[in-house]
Amino acid sequence: MRFVTILLLCTALVAQAQDVQITPLDGNSSADDFAPSPTRHGRVLVISSERDGQQQIYSMERSSNGWQSPSSVGGDVNDATHAGAASLLPDGQTMYFSAFEHDAGGNGRTDIYMAKRERNGWGSVQNLGGTVNSSAYDAQPAISPDGRTLIFASDRPGGDGGTDLYISEWVGNAWSVARPLKGVNSASNEMSPVINADGKSITFSSNRPGGSGGFDIYVGRLENGTVTNIKNAGSPINTSADEMFYYSAPNSNQAFFSRTTASGDFDNFSVVPNPFPGDPVTLVEGVVSNAVTNEPVAADIIITDLTTQKVVSNLRSDAATGQYYATLSAGRVYSLTAKAPGYLFHSERYEVPPGSKGQTITKDIALSPLNGAGGRLLVFFDYDKSELKSESYPELERVIELMRNNPGIRMRFEGHTDDQGEDAYNQSLSERRTKSVVDYISSGGIDASRLESAGFGESRPLMKGTTEEARAMNRRVEMKVVK
Repeated sequence: MRFVTILLLCTALVAQAQDVQITPLDGNSSADDFAPSPTRHGRVLVISSERDGQQQIYSMERSSNGWQSPSSVGGDVNDATHAGAASLLPDGQTMYFSAFEHDAGGNGRTDIYMAKRERNGWGSVQNLGGTVNSSAYDAQPAISPDGRTLIFASDRPGGDGGTDLYISEWVGNAWSVARPLKGVNSASNEMSPVINADGKSITFSSNRPGGSGGFDIYVGRLENGTVTNIKNAGSPINTSADEMFYYSAPNSNQAFFSRTTASGDFDNFSVVPNPFPGDPVTLVEGVVSNAVTNEPVAADIIITDLTTQKVVSNLRSDAATGQYYATLSAGRVYSLTAKAPGYLFHSERYEVPPGSKGQTITKDIALSPLNGAGGRLLVFFDYDKSELKSESYPELERVIELMRNNPGIRMRFEGHTDDQGEDAYNQSLSERRTKSVVDYISSGGIDASRLESAGFGESRPLMKGTTEEARAMNRRVEMKVVK
């Protein structure tokens, strides 16, 4: 009976392996093509290629006919003898890449750089500096979706052997001194790290003993700077060839990776279904525009954990299209704020329940120019209370920042309640709540003469009705720029 059980199990595993389809990606050439990094929720792939005799970074977009032909990314990223192995934030507006002899200068043989997407291409290239880069080989960066963890490959002295993986964290205004990534390095070579959209699942390549031959893909879990539960991806992902750069598209059954071919060059491949998907995440996307002209706006997108009051991600909407993309993990409550010079900021609250399955939310944001602008504040009070909850502080700090940066404006804050309770009591409650808002902003150094407040109780509902949706919509504090 035990033999039959084992036989059935083996048969099932073989069948599962046979169900995985591995297909060459559109756009491969006779030269090396590798590191297929998805961004903008999997709609764009950024790859590295030597098709023109020099390793450079290319991008390709998905269309109804498949992947479009790769095109060299514009701007300053490729101003190097060799540039490649890019990793991008989910919004597609910030790129980390490695380069040899880049015009921006370097610390060693190969260094890691950051670039920003601008209206005319990629610019503002910066070397990440001496806390990340060394005099040795530092390359193949992997950036976490929140932009606060960087993992890369290096052969600097002091490692376990060959190339090892190192980790650095963003500590407010700089990258921490890189240190070996715990749990992953061996006496062999570790390379091509990838952090998936959930920020927890990680893949890398190694030629350590026990693999299928050459470099194999390994998968693991990243927590508190340590990789655990490491296992070989096995067949059909790993073969006697070299496999590297295993990227999972978020909330998708598809993955991408690179493999050497019979000709000896790297090609990029698609994997469907993906045997090693990351945890499901909530994807938020939309367009930021001018509320008056509908023109796209290049806005900063700030995602804040309302429980800890910490900013967990800084993103940006595209200057040409206004499109933005954000990734949220389950079990947390966030504010998502868009702000741009000359506009009143706009915030949305998103709660992603624990165990939430992957979903995509489309939310367009219209920013009002400061001249006569108005909008709803994301502030919170306990039931029947006028004391501000701590979740309100990040939003009110943004008001303080806005007024400091625009000393010529004055603000009016108007409080509203739902229709529950007596009219007179609701009127008083709305007045007390706006006074709490004004007092907080004044305590931040804003002159009280620039602040006005008023309460309207339940007299100005945004939505008629007695449903909880209507009442939640009507319970609010609004801010308006006054002359």
